[in-house]
Amino acid sequence: IVAVAAIAVACKPGSTVSAVIDNNGDCVFQNNVVCFRLNGAGNAVITDGMEAILKAGKGSKTVVEDRRSARAASMNDGGSALLVGDSLYFPHENFDRFELVELTKSHVIFKLHYPVWLAGEDSVELTRTVTLRENSYYCEVTDVYDSAPDIQPDITVATGFARNNVLRIERGKDYIIAWESLQGAEGNIGTGVLMPMTTDFVEDGPQDHSVALYKTKMRRPADYAVGYCWSEGELSDFDAWAAQVRF
Repeated sequence: IVAVAAIAVACKPGSTVSAVIDNNGDCVFQNNVVCFRLNGAGNAVITDGMEAILKAGKGSKTVVEDRRSARAASMNDGGSALLVGDSLYFPHENFDRFELVELTKSHVIFKLHYPVWLAGEDSVELTRTVTLRENSYYCEVTDVYDSAPDIQPDITVATGFARNNVLRIERGKDYIIAWESLQGAEGNIGTGVLMPMTTDFVEDGPQDHSVALYKTKMRRPADYAVGYCWSEGELSDFDAWAAQVRF
């Protein structure tokens, strides 16, 4: 059972930003240009990776297409995992707590908790804070991995996205972005991760992921941003998607 420390639907009148715990217990959050899902305790697919619910503005209309294509033990369209050796370790259960931190007409902030699992030899848990702002294709994420209170071992946090049908990929100083053809939907999808805390980016990373690697310790925050666009909307090609992060 998910412990919800907020109303089931969090939104302000007249706002395009919202966070919803839906009938399946999943967290669905969106603004005027993107929509994401994070699987909850009632979902059979175990993953902390965000899934893009395709959203695009066409004239005065907004088109939404829900692929429901998230895979277990995957960052999917954006997320993190602990890298131990050459392997990524993901939570063994979906989030079990949701807390609304702040809600305005222009942004929403919420926290999720993932219960203890084994990553290599360490028992860990994850607290994730997500911020989504109006007009942004990226959501800001802070992941804090925690372990037993008497230890604070060194860890490597991998943040990024799963690679699928990649057409183009680009690595910059603090980002990796990709342009992929979609299965089960029209057009292409752009995905990306930004992480200024590190310069260690791997396009062809473990378990078919593109990742940023950040060496830190338990209980210290790993800050990054993940995002997407659908080619059916305003960002219709790779260069338009890349312009969001090329500075």
